[in-house]
Amino acid sequence: MAGPRARWAAAATLVAALVVSSCSALGGTPGDRTFYVSPTGDDAARGTSEGSAWRTLDRASSARLVPGDRLLLEGGATFVGRLRIDPEDAGDPARPVVVGSYGEGRARIESDGDSAVLVVDTGGVRIGDLVVAGPGSAVAGSAGVRLYSGLPTGRMLDGVTVERVDASGFVNGVEIGAAHTGAGFRGTVVDDVVTHDNRDSGLAVYGPELDPAAPAYAHEGLTVTRVTAFGNHGDPANTRHNTGSGIVVGSVRGATVSGSVAHDNGGAGGSGEGPVGIWAYDSDLVVIEHSLSYRNRTASKADGGGFGLDQNTSNSVMQYNLSYDNHGPGYLVYTGQDNAVHRGSVVRFNISSGDARRWSIYGAITVLGRTDDVRIHHNTVVMAPQTSDPSSALRLGPGISGIAVRDNVFVSRGAGPLVVAEQDIGRATAVLAGNAYVADGVPWSVRWGGAVFGTAGAWRAGTGQETEGGEPTGVVGDPLLSGPLLGLTATAVDDPAVDAGFVPGPGSPLLGAGLDVAALLAPQTSLVDRTGAPVPLTGSDIGAMQRR
Repeated sequence: MAGPRARWAAAATLVAALVVSSCSALGGTPGDRTFYVSPTGDDAARGTSEGSAWRTLDRASSARLVPGDRLLLEGGATFVGRLRIDPEDAGDPARPVVVGSYGEGRARIESDGDSAVLVVDTGGVRIGDLVVAGPGSAVAGSAGVRLYSGLPTGRMLDGVTVERVDASGFVNGVEIGAAHTGAGFRGTVVDDVVTHDNRDSGLAVYGPELDPAAPAYAHEGLTVTRVTAFGNHGDPANTRHNTGSGIVVGSVRGATVSGSVAHDNGGAGGSGEGPVGIWAYDSDLVVIEHSLSYRNRTASKADGGGFGLDQNTSNSVMQYNLSYDNHGPGYLVYTGQDNAVHRGSVVRFNISSGDARRWSIYGAITVLGRTDDVRIHHNTVVMAPQTSDPSSALRLGPGISGIAVRDNVFVSRGAGPLVVAEQDIGRATAVLAGNAYVADGVPWSVRWGGAVFGTAGAWRAGTGQETEGGEPTGVVGDPLLSGPLLGLTATAVDDPAVDAGFVPGPGSPLLGAGLDVAALLAPQTSLVDRTGAPVPLTGSDIGAMQRR
């Protein structure tokens, strides 16, 4: 993938043109007021009770909402238009303006314009308990809920939350953007949101293009939890940039995506770039964990994977995730940029089942481009049978450096080689040690540059891989995993029934066979598995799941 910056620049231009300030004198104590909106209301009324509700979103948008105010729409009712909260409103994260519903059910906002809810150049806002729906044809640059800052560098906006929102029929379901670095949103929370059947993405976060000589980011401290993104298929007319992702995090320093699901996205984009279920780009200190990504697709030969740390992403982690049946890699660490920014990626305690289904240019775990200091440990990968152009469990591409691959399980069930290194790289570039390599229904093979090795011994002798201190490492026997390992149907994160199938059984050669991984961790850092149980730094079980 290449960064979608041109798309975000167009969105920023659109939003900047929408900033209009207005206010209205209202009764009640400022910050201690609740305003109501109902289709049976009257815009000439005071709006301060259900019996004196306003009627339209335009009237609600014209009111000046000060910190502590609440604006509630009638639950179960439908409103047409856009609700705008602008620089005259809110502003205090300690006393947020609350926008939500009252009565039975959630209010629905139908918008055929740029957005259903727009928060621009202000913070201290909580948006929740709403259904927002676009026209389906996706007005250019539209978003269901849009947070945007056009402020100059040095002015961050704090305390915005989007929760319990259903967003569909827009270009992006939920969008968080900024025009300048150091001037976006800080401490934003997106929680319990369903974003589906949008054109470009379910949730999109963006900022200005990153300067590799002096990396800086628009946003800080983003938290994304319990977001479900599906059916965001992409734009066939967009031939320049990737579209069709579930969750995209860009221009953020410090972000956590957890407990989230991306499925059945992509497959219709017109670009040579592809989408990914959940991914980050141009960001630092991103953690993607305890999430699920499955059946994501691409219309091209690029991407279509489960999870990704893409261009200019540094010091970031993918851990405790499940990826299955995606066109592209389950876990991708990639940059197409010729700079030294993309470094410090960690991929650990993840499961990949039946990924990289479409082309052999990917493995289930793929590291590609000018990436440095990538640590891959305690993952379990199972490749599904492929009749043509079979993929590998692990693929190492050109440009990489400082790669450590340790204590993983790689299984090829009727697929391609267990490992593919596109170039004849030495141990100064990548070191594989203590992994398990299982060929089931196909000959055991590793392709290393132009050579193909048919046994672990030949591979060790020819490359020095799977050795430590001059002694052989690695496991080639049956791992004794009870399964099912393929054909997964999980729809929830951290499904214990799925996890149980990847736990080594009694007598497994994986038990207690893990090599020392202390060098892969920060000092004084402990290690825990997918369940939160402690994992010894030496003598752990190999793979994502540890014995109970």
